[in-house]
Formats: sequence, C-alpha cells, structure tokens
Amino acid sequence: MRRPVAIYGVSDETLALIPLLEDNPEIEIRGAYDAELVQARERAAHPAPGLRLTDDPTLFAERLHAVIDAGTLSPFSEAYPEAAAATQVLSPLTARLLWGYGVSSGDRKAELLQALHEIVESVNLTVEPQELFGRMLEIAMSVTGADGGSLMLLDHEASELRVRVALGVEPELWPKIRVPLGEGIAGRVAADARPLKVRGAADRDQFQIVRERFDVESALCVPLIHEGKVLGVLNLHCATRADAFDDDDLEFAEQLGRLDAEIITRAQEHETLRREASRYAAVREVREVLATAEPLDVRLRALCQQVARRAGGGIATAYLYDREDDSLRWVATSLDGAGLGADWRVDSGEGIDGRAARTRQPVTLNGADGRLAYAALPLLAGGQLVGLLAIQTGEPVPSGRALEEALLEMAAAAAEAVAQAEREARMSARSTKMTAINEAGIRLVSTRETAEVTRLATSSGALILEADHAVLRLQDPETRRYVIRSYYGSGDRRTQEELFQLDKLVAVDTLRGRQARLLRKIEAEPNLAEAAGRFQSALSAPLRRESRVIGTLSLYDKVAPDQFYAGPFHDDDLQVFTRYVSYVERALENALFYASSSQHRNFDEETGLPNGEYLAVRIDQELVRAGDQEGRLSVASCRIENLDEVRREGDVVRADRLVQQVALALREPLRDFDVLARTGEAEFSMLLPDPGPSPEERVTELARAVADRIANDDRLNEPVRVVLAFGYALHPSEGSDRQALLKRAQQARIRMV
Repeated sequence: MRRPVAIYGVSDETLALIPLLEDNPEIEIRGAYDAELVQARERAAHPAPGLRLTDDPTLFAERLHAVIDAGTLSPFSEAYPEAAAATQVLSPLTARLLWGYGVSSGDRKAELLQALHEIVESVNLTVEPQELFGRMLEIAMSVTGADGGSLMLLDHEASELRVRVALGVEPELWPKIRVPLGEGIAGRVAADARPLKVRGAADRDQFQIVRERFDVESALCVPLIHEGKVLGVLNLHCATRADAFDDDDLEFAEQLGRLDAEIITRAQEHETLRREASRYAAVREVREVLATAEPLDVRLRALCQQVARRAGGGIATAYLYDREDDSLRWVATSLDGAGLGADWRVDSGEGIDGRAARTRQPVTLNGADGRLAYAALPLLAGGQLVGLLAIQTGEPVPSGRALEEALLEMAAAAAEAVAQAEREARMSARSTKMTAINEAGIRLVSTRETAEVTRLATSSGALILEADHAVLRLQDPETRRYVIRSYYGSGDRRTQEELFQLDKLVAVDTLRGRQARLLRKIEAEPNLAEAAGRFQSALSAPLRRESRVIGTLSLYDKVAPDQFYAGPFHDDDLQVFTRYVSYVERALENALFYASSSQHRNFDEETGLPNGEYLAVRIDQELVRAGDQEGRLSVASCRIENLDEVRREGDVVRADRLVQQVALALREPLRDFDVLARTGEAEFSMLLPDPGPSPEERVTELARAVADRIANDDRLNEPVRVVLAFGYALHPSEGSDRQALLKRAQQARIRMV
C-alpha cells in the first residue's frame, strides 16, 4: 500500500522534491497546500501532472502518513495541532532522505552524509525513528554493497544488545535476538567501543561466538557512540565475498554510526518528552473520571473503558482488595454487560492477577514481537494494596515501554482515588450505622414488653448490619435451655430449618466463648463446616444481664444494597455489632426488670414512679456496664425542701398535688431510657445513662424547666411559695459506687424558689 503524504507550503525546495517523490512507488502525494494559492501557482509554473494545489485545509483531515512542512508558513504543528498530533511532520530534507534518493551508490557518500548531518542538526527531529533507522540501514547497505545488516541498541540494565531494525532477518525474530556484551562480533565492538572489519569467517574462540553463522563471509561492525557513551552497534555483512568491505566502507560506516548515535539520542529525548506528556494526560484523564460523584463501581467501569481505549481497544478489569479475605473482588470491566450479579474473586497468589496482588509488584507479559500483551497492575496507596487493574491489549499497540509506563501512571493515580473513595465510604457507612443504632437503641430501651424487644432486636439488627437473617435466643427459666425467641429474614421454611440447626451450634460456641465474634467463613470452622450449607458468614454475641449470660444474638450473611449475593462480614461490622448488642442488653434488662417489678410492686403508688429499691438495682446494673469509663452515667436528685410547711399552712390535698406535679415536671424532659424514682416523701432521684458531654448543664436546664413549671402554677404557691433543691453526681469522679453517688447527688447545688 502506498503511503499518503501532503505538502504544507509551496517553495522551490518542495517543488524540486515532488518529482523525486512521484518516482517512488511507495509514496502517494495527496496534494500541496498554500494559503497564498495564486502566488503558489505562479511559482509552480509547470506543476507535475495530476498535482493538486489547494488552499483548503481539509486536506489535512485525511488519514496521512506524513506532512512535509516547507517552512514558508506558520509551523504546521501550531496551525493544525490536532492533525500534527496524528501524523509525523517532516522537513523537505528529511523527506528527500527517506523517499527521494532511491538506491544509493558509493559515489553519493558525501551527499548522503551531509543530508543526514543536516537532519540531526535540525531544530525538531519529529520523524518516526524506526522509519529513519530503516532508511539509514538501507543506505549503509547500498553504499557498501552489503547484503544484510542490523542496527542494535544496548540495554544498559541487562548489559545486552537488542535488534532495533534489521534487513535479512524476519521481524518476529527481532525480540528473540539478544547479544551479551563481550560475546560475538557485535558484543565485542559494544564492549570495546571500537569498530571491527572481519575478512572471512570470524574466529569462534577469539570472539566467543555461541552460534556460528556460515552465511557470513565478511562483516563490518561499528559502535554507535554519543558523548562517550555506547548506545549500540551498526552491523553489515556479505554472504558471498570475503573482501566485500574496504577501509573506505569502514570509514563511511563509522561516520554513519556517529550520525546514528546522534539521531538515537535526539529521538530518545523526543520520545521521553512525548511519554511524559502522554503520562500526564493519562493521569489527568483518570483523575477526571474518578472525581465524579457517581458510585465507585460506576467510576471504575468508566476507568476500565478509558484504559481499554489506551491499550489499543483491549479489555480492562478492575478489582478491589478484600483485606479480611485476602482476595481480589471483581467490581468493573470495560466489556458491556459482563458480570452482572456475580461474586468473582481471585485469591492472593492465584494466577497472574493473584501473584501481582501478593507480591505488590506489576506483572507483564509480552508477545512474540516484544509488545505488551497483558499487564496486572497492583493499585497501591501509601504502600497498602487497595485493588488491581488487569489489562489485555488490543491492536495496534505501540512498541517500547511507552504504553506500560502510561498504564503504571494511570494505576498509581487510580489507587489514590480508590483509597480516598473507600475511606469516605467507610466513614459515611459507619456514621450512618452508628446513627441508626442510636435511634434503634432508643426505641429498644423504651420498650417494656420482652417480646417486642426481641422482635425489634432481630429486625433492626438485620437492617442496620445488612444481614440476610437474624436469630435471637433467650434462656428459658424453667428448662435452662436457650430457645429461639425471634427470627428475622427472607428464608423459607426449609432455609429456616437449616439455619436454626446451624444457629444451635453457633450459639453453643458463643456461650462457651462468652464474647462477640466474627465468623468470616462458616465453612472454615471445624465444628460448623457440615452444617454451614448455603450460609457463608456470621456475627454472634452473648446477651448478658447482671454479668450472667441470658441469650445470644446472631446475624447471618451480609447482603450489601449494591450486590445481588451474600458476602462476608468484616471487622468493622463486628465493632458496630458489639455496640448494637449493648443496646439490646439494656433493653432486655429494662423489659425483664419491668416485668419482675410489676410482680413485686417496686413502684410508688402515689406517683406511679419506681421506688428506691428499683432505682438501686438499675444504678448497680449501669455501674457494671460503665466500668471505669468517664461520662457513662450520672445521678441527680430533686427535693421539695418546704413540703412540710406547705402541708401545715395549706392542706394535705394541695401538698399531694404538689408532689404529683413535680413528678410530672421531672418526667417530661427526661429521655425514655432515663430512670426517675421517688426515693423519699419529698425526694426524687434520677439515673441518667450516657448523660452527654455536659451533665452539669443538663441538670441545670432540668432544674430550670421544673422550677418554671411549678412557679407558674399560682395555686401551688399560695399561701407558701415552693422551694426546690437539685443536686447531682458524676461517675466515677464523684462516686464509684451507688451509695457514694446517691449521697453526693442529695447535696443541694441548685435552689429554685
């Protein structure tokens, strides 16, 4: 197929170049552009037949192999940056060298070297290096009469030469040819940085030749040196004549080698800048894609599509790392409609992706042509694995490390974005769950019926922790067996039967262990494996009352809102579950105590409030729960200081009414799980669990609210005004036991008249 080129600017130089290009069967001139079309036509008095002269810039919208910039107009790369990015822009001199000289001969050595020198000295070396190297090798062979040759570049890290371009060797063999420094003719020349001319077959021992070639009768090999550094070698050989090369050929090859070295250096500098620009663009694209407000799986799908486009239309897959399970969980792919509802996981160390995850190192596979074929790139943020990006490349894929470097940069940018998104998601989920737990806790502790408490405990627990099933057992006081009091879940009868068999075993283990636990994989537990069945993961905790275990609460199989399948619970879930269990224990304590109290009449008949005995039991329970933690409970008191005077000066009915009104006024601002008790004829005491950051302010506000309500009732304050005294005590700073707390709380700190 002929290569389409266009000319940008009509000048004497480009007009002289046109006949040479038209004589080249590999080149097709699509047209010559000039903004000053009239002057261009005058300059081209006798244009080549069929040459299209135009001032229409749509010429550059066509798919072109190259644009030849005459230098008479504004630079093409500035005038048409999009077109320049999609093709190579050459000077007329470079185009003449590549396509205008035809088969070179020995008498044109000086002209060819001068052309090459001018190319090297040009300001912008934008020509594709591979094409230029190929042309230079062709020139070297045609001038010297060689019938084969290669240009090899030195890999300094591996200390070996690799083929960049060769004639007489199949391209698919190039990546397989590697010559260590010091071995063979090419290895010796690169190691010694001196040229060699070999007449006849090379001595195998002298040159440490591993694989002897019988098709080479003579050879030239010159080092490619720039600023004292060996970059590679230029090899030329002849298969038929031992005297094929003379000293002039060696001198020409050396000069050509020096120019080759300069071109390599310039090309590498240009390639470095291009790679950096490409990497910066790739990183910017990744950050833009992952900075949206879409859910993380949607953003990762967009990332996969972007990566797949950069990889030549290949396939990209994104995994997130599950620390608890030490596995990679599939979350997104560039393929349309793939993986809906599936829980695909790769264990650490399993396959290529698993090995990259375990070692925290990228793993790449190259094809026979040396181009990248597959890459497994760990997503590392702060040294921690957060996921993995797996890429299968498509066609075409650029040679060299440019693509691999760009993908590594994209993976690094993606890792930071994924880590940030996961941190925010965890914080948000934890905050939401803790808020839900507090709200559910208030409902639980304000419920007086045991059956309702157990129902709420399973339903609220399953909803908050996204469990598929919840089972609560309580000990039967007569049989002493732990029986199911509540189940919540989506299981049918058969599923419930299987679950209850499993829960029986889980409950026994939990009662033995006497602490909350996480069963990440039920089937991995030796005594549960046979009963695990369809159930994967569980949370289980004992329920205590007065330090005695009275039951268990267990949750099974986490089903997140964005998933269609059950997954495992994690350590974060265990922390939230433990917090929730404390509310369930408190609610059961309240409900069971109320049931017991109603049988033993631990209530004041006049006000309907619990009495001092009930309050004493509840304070002891909260002290056990609080331990030595600051701010977990406080005790407050309110005393009608002149109740006797009110009774003497007024009447008994008015005094009784005052007691009832004070009780009502105290009850109103308290929370459902606070305990208000009448502990004396003129005294009320309050237990305030979790009083908040400022218990003193809370008691002061309570005193003010009660005093205002009593003071505004004129009938209660005639003929004697009511005097109220309030006190409080904080645990453990003002009392570590019940007696000390009550004694301190009975000391008046606030008086209201």
